[in-house]
Parts: sequence; structure tokens; C-alpha cells
Amino acid sequence: MQVDRTTMRGASTALLAALLVVLLWVLAAPAAQAQVPDAAAPVTIDGPDPGIEALSGMDVARDGTGGVVYLKDVLGVRRAFVSRLLGGVFQPPEQLDAGLPGPSSQPVIAAGNGGLLLTAFINGGQLYVVNRSSAAAPAVGPAPLAGGASDPSISISNYGKAYLSFTALGSGGHDVRAAYYSGGVWSVAPAPLDAQPGDDSGAGTARSEVTTSGDGVGIVAWGEAGHIYTRRLRGTAPSLVVEQADVPSLGGWSEVSSDQPRLGTGGDSSYAAVSFHEVFASGALRQSRVLLRRLRGSEFESVTAPDGLSTPGSSGAVQPNVTVSEYGRGFVTAVRENTNQLFAMTLGNNSASGPVTEVDSLSNASAPDAVPAMAGLYSDLIAWQRDPGGGGAREVRARYSVNGTDLGAELVLSDPGLGPTDADRGLVAAGDVTGNAAVAWVQGSGATSRIVATLLYVPPGAPAPAPGFAYSRGRQPVLSWSPAREQWGPVLYTVLLDGQPVARTAGTSVRVPVPLADGPHTWALTGANPAGLARNSPAATVWVDAVAPVVRLTLRGGRHVGDTLRAYVSYTDAPAPEPRRAASGVSEVLIRWGDRHDYHIAHYKAHAYKRAGRYTITVVVKDRAGNRRAISQVVRITPAPKPKAKPKSKSKSTGKGNAGTPAPAPTGGQPTHASRRGSGR
Repeated sequence: MQVDRTTMRGASTALLAALLVVLLWVLAAPAAQAQVPDAAAPVTIDGPDPGIEALSGMDVARDGTGGVVYLKDVLGVRRAFVSRLLGGVFQPPEQLDAGLPGPSSQPVIAAGNGGLLLTAFINGGQLYVVNRSSAAAPAVGPAPLAGGASDPSISISNYGKAYLSFTALGSGGHDVRAAYYSGGVWSVAPAPLDAQPGDDSGAGTARSEVTTSGDGVGIVAWGEAGHIYTRRLRGTAPSLVVEQADVPSLGGWSEVSSDQPRLGTGGDSSYAAVSFHEVFASGALRQSRVLLRRLRGSEFESVTAPDGLSTPGSSGAVQPNVTVSEYGRGFVTAVRENTNQLFAMTLGNNSASGPVTEVDSLSNASAPDAVPAMAGLYSDLIAWQRDPGGGGAREVRARYSVNGTDLGAELVLSDPGLGPTDADRGLVAAGDVTGNAAVAWVQGSGATSRIVATLLYVPPGAPAPAPGFAYSRGRQPVLSWSPAREQWGPVLYTVLLDGQPVARTAGTSVRVPVPLADGPHTWALTGANPAGLARNSPAATVWVDAVAPVVRLTLRGGRHVGDTLRAYVSYTDAPAPEPRRAASGVSEVLIRWGDRHDYHIAHYKAHAYKRAGRYTITVVVKDRAGNRRAISQVVRITPAPKPKAKPKSKSKSTGKGNAGTPAPAPTGGQPTHASRRGSGR
């Protein structure tokens, strides 16, 4: 195949320019994980309503689906509600305990991919569960799971395996029990988890907490007889080993009691971070501490201090809390008793203890009720309530860590126009795998009470033109792209063509609104999420060529069977007035001889027909954009002419016996004229 050289030079120049634009565009594009997220305006999930009592749980799956659970009085009866989070929008509240007669309490929630949502709550001393297998599936329940129950805690893995721990009436007063969820079915472990059968376990501030590792193992921590214990679960089978987390003494001071266990684990259940509140005494002196021990295998490592204090000391700490990422990184938070200031220890890989830093920059008149949460494989955040005191309005603040270590600037998430926040009635946070996060709280009081949430958005993924280079025969081509990854959409795309915006759409394709001149055009787009954060796509090129090639066919040679017929083809993809630089270039020249012989050629082809008849010779020329031009000529092939008969030779007779006998051929000397002619054939 042969293409016009001038056309090729024009195409090369245009492509080089397009590649330069691509490079500049990519260099200008921001990295999705290189900035602190932007907080959208707070949204009201429920309220204002004087019946709103407490917000008790939130969870968000890796894919961004999830929800919150809370309590609200309905006609004088306290009811449990859930608001699902789908596509970055909190859905209208749904009552969980419909059909149950009495008041409900302590709702908890766990979210899995695809809209899987598991909730549990207490009603009439009975533990109930409500399951929703997907975003489109109906809720199933409430179904009773255990009697004489209280204080549930729930956790789910990335693969839909979940554990539920709770307190139940037992021989020592209370026992810690557990249940396992798999394949849509809950199963209760047959025996309590208690370290000692006769102890009072899991009651009040000793209530249990459960976490689920990525490998599907559950780990439960609880208080029992003034101590903190942990135990692993594989399905409904508990481990044989029960580990004690609290320490008998610290700095020469003796343990008084331990409670408020908090724990987290990542993808590897071999490691877990277990934090707790422990009180030490020396004579009449008391000190409250927040401590951490890493569970490694079946043993606890040395105690560390996420409160940044030492024993003995003049200050104490309360309100332990933990979050751990897929790789074991995260934060452990603690609050200083004398100042209400918030401190956090950074956890390294596999929950290794790291440095301690102060989180809040302003004074607090009350405890901040801080909650750390994961938002991505590494990134995380810490949310808390800031109380300025002196009649000032309380507000919810947060700091986000992009790399899971360094906290960003403080963000004010609440709207003062909705009244003071009330974290004592609930403050929760969670995030998806991309880095988006949600924080929810109770705001207002009395008739102005409401459940409020703020979504924190990281930039969306970059949209990608499909394909990066394309030809178009139409002057208004359709530009299409793969969607930007944004789990809390919608994403609004702005399409730029030759540097100018030409369209905005929430779809993934658009037709160019004005006719384009032939030649290459560079286009790109930005995708912006509801927070206004945007990512640039790589640049792409669409080459418009609406002009078909012009072709000429010349035939030379004999028109008999067996004769050589020569075809000469000339063509151009840039007929006047089309500029050569605008043409896409010829990509294919095909000649069809009409006798089932087809050939791809450059400009010349010879052919000999084997049979007489009428044949249509067609030449098809296509350019790279798909424009096609075909021309035809009809030829009549006649039979090959018969060769002329040889003349008979005459010779003189020498007698009867020689009559009609040809003369013998010469045996030497010069050949005759006839023999020369024959040898020349």
C-alpha cells in the first residue's frame, strides 16, 4: 500500500501536537490521593423532630454503600431507625423494629459491598437482627436472635462475613456471647466467651466490642471482673486461648480496674490493637489512663500509652477509641481529663505503636467524644466535638490524614445555623476504600433536634477517553469515555475541544454540537464530584475526515483469454479543495477482477483471464477514517485467436514410389526459413 507522502507528513505533525497536548494535560492533572478532601454542606438525615434521641452507629462499605442507625420516639415509643447511604445520598429513614410492641435501644450497623446491610438492636430484652442482602433487596426481619440480651456490637469483613457480640444473662450475672453471619444466616456460638464461667462479664462500661479481620476471623474484647480479655472466633468456634490485656501495675502503681475496651484489626487477624481505660492507685492517689497493647498471635506485647502520659502523673486520660486499616495502620485516641484535649497515637503497619500528637488546636470545655475512622486503604480521619464553653455553640470538627500518618488541617463540619451539636447523643464516622468519608452527629435540642451528616469527598478518579485516538467520517463526532470512579456521585463532566468547553453532561458520551473542519482535533474532559473536586482526563484526538478519496482506473493490454491485462490505479485522499494535512490518508486499495480474484495493491496489478466473458473490474479505495470510493469498468474477454495452419510443402516426384512423400529435413548446414521460425516460437 502506498500513501501520499505529504498527507503522511501532515498526519505526523498533527499527531505530535496531540501528544504534546496529552503530556501537558496529564502533568496538570491533580492526583486523587494528594489532597485533603473537601467537605460538602451538611445534610439533615432526620428532623428537626423532638423525638430524636440518639445516634448510635454508622458503617460504610468499601464500595461507598452503608448507613446510620439511631433512636427516635414515635407516638411516645422509642423506635430504631436506619437511613441507608446509596450513591452518596442518605435515603429516607426506615423503621427497623416495625411490628414489635415495646421500645427499642442500642441499634448497631455493619455494611458490606453491594448494599449489604446488617443491623441489630434490643427490644424487650431480646436481641433482634434485620438483614438486607443488597441495595435492591428488601429488608428481612426483625428476627429474634437471643433473649436476655443487651449491649450489641457488630463488625463485617470485606467479603460479607460478620460477627455480633453481645451481653446476655449468665451464671455470674452476665456473659459475653457471640454470633456469626455468613450466606444470609446468623448462627449463635453455643457457649459464652467468658474467661471464667462464674464472672460477671460485659455489663455496663465492660460491654464487649467485636472487630472482623480481612481473613474472616472475629476478635472480641470485653471487661470481666475488672479486667480486659480478648478471644478470637472462627465462625461460631472460639479460640482455646483467652488473652488478658490489662496490666497489674504501671510505674509502681497498682491496678484498680479496667473497662471500655476498644479494638481494631486489619486484613491479618494475627495482629490486633486493643485499647482500654485503666485506673491505677498508689495509696489514696488515683490516675486514669488510656493504654494500648498489640495482640500478636496469642500473646499481648508490652503496653504503650496513646494518651501521651506517664504513671505516676498529675493528669489522667479517658475515652479510648481505635481505628485500624486494611494494613494495620490507624489511630488510637484518648482525651486528657484535666484539659479535655484530644491526643492520638499513630499506628504503623500491623498496628505497631507510633508517636503521639495533640489533635485539636483549640480549648475544650467538655470531653470531645472523639471518633477515629478509616477512609481508604491508608487514609483515615478523626472527628470530635469542640465545646468553647462560656455559652458558645458546640461544633463538630475533623482532621483527615491522606497517608494515614500526618493529619491535615482542622475542618469545621457542622453548620452553626442548625444549633449547637450534641455529641453526647451521638457522633459517628466511617469511609469507603477510595478515601471518601462521612461524619454524622446529633444537632440541636428539643424540637430542633436532628440527625446531621457531612460527606467528605476526595477527587474522583480520572475519566478516560475511549479510545485515545479515533477517526470520524462525520463532522459532529460522538466523543465517549469511561466514567470517573466516584462512589458518591454523580460526576459532572466538562468536555473541552481544541481547548474550549463545548459540553457539560453527567453521561459518558456527547455529540460535538457544531460541525468540525477536517483534520485532527484534540479533546479532553474534567470530571467533578458533588463537592466540586475534579480530575482531568488524558487528552485524546479525534480526526475528522468527511471527504472520500478520488480514484482513477486505467486498463491496458489484450482482451483475449490468456492475455495480460494491466490495471493502473491512481488516487488521492485530499481532492481539491481538501488540504492534504486534513486528510486521514489512504489505508486500503483493493482490486476485484470479477472472476473471484481480489488483490490488495498499491498502484499496479496485472491479470490474465482464463475464460471468455464479460467481467466487471472494481477498484475500492478506503481512507483511515473509513470513507470509501469504488469505481468499475466492464471488459469483454474473447477467446484466444486460433493459430494459423502451416502451409503444405511442395516437392517434385521422382517416381511412383515417391508420390506424395515430403522431402526429408536437412541434416546439416544452415536451417531452413521454416525451421528458424519454429525455433523462435
